[in-house]
Amino acid sequence: MDFYKKVIFVFIVFIFFTAVFVKIIEPVFERQISNVFEGRKLSDKLKKELERSTKEFTPEKRQFYKDMIKDTYKKWKPLIDEAINEANKELINN
Repeated sequence: MDFYKKVIFVFIVFIFFTAVFVKIIEPVFERQISNVFEGRKLSDKLKKELERSTKEFTPEKRQFYKDMIKDTYKKWKPLIDEAINEANKELINN
């Protein structure tokens, strides 16, 4: 009889600690999952805002976007050229 009491006690303690562990870990998972979906919502919001902002191109907006694209191109141009050169070398070697 003592054996069964011990088994039942251990089982109840195990269930209790499992429940406590789940309660402790649950907010962490909830935050992580909400952050994933929140990021997607933010991305959609940014995309919609960008689409709305480009519908009416005033001369100021046109200049602003042109400057942004020009600066981005200047930053990425060396990397793109390097990648093209390496790809051409690989094509020649093969």
